[in-house]
Amino acid sequence: MIPRLRYLFFLAWMSLSAQAQRPTMVELFKAMPDSVLPILTQNNRLDMIDFMEAGMKAEVTNLLDGQSVMTALSADSLSIRLDSVLQIDMRIETTSDSTIQIKVRRTYRTSKKEEEQVTDVYNAEWHLLPLLRREQSSLLRRDEKVFMAP
Repeated sequence: MIPRLRYLFFLAWMSLSAQAQRPTMVELFKAMPDSVLPILTQNNRLDMIDFMEAGMKAEVTNLLDGQSVMTALSADSLSIRLDSVLQIDMRIETTSDSTIQIKVRRTYRTSKKEEEQVTDVYNAEWHLLPLLRREQSSLLRRDEKVFMAP
């Protein structure tokens, strides 16, 4: 019985130590290069985090002189409305081999209430990873039908 308990304690300790090493969304968002979201500066991102943590509206003036708002922030995800057209959702995921990936989904909305989503996957150092299968957008499919029509 005692060896089993030691084994269980060891597994629990390993699980906790693995979780302690996993970066939070705040840490990753602070370290994110400007090239991922060029409309927001690093100061914009830091201000959004500070505002959210203070319980205030996390709204900043972006580089296009528009208003961007962080609408959600948790340990493993965040959402930002960059403007009236573009919504950004980020989520940290851990793969089966304990590799950390950051999924960044960009949702574009048109005036006709059509929506296009593009997802990019990054590693913890913000290097873009290749996608195995990219969903073709509904807008591209519609355009293909128009061009292929006789």
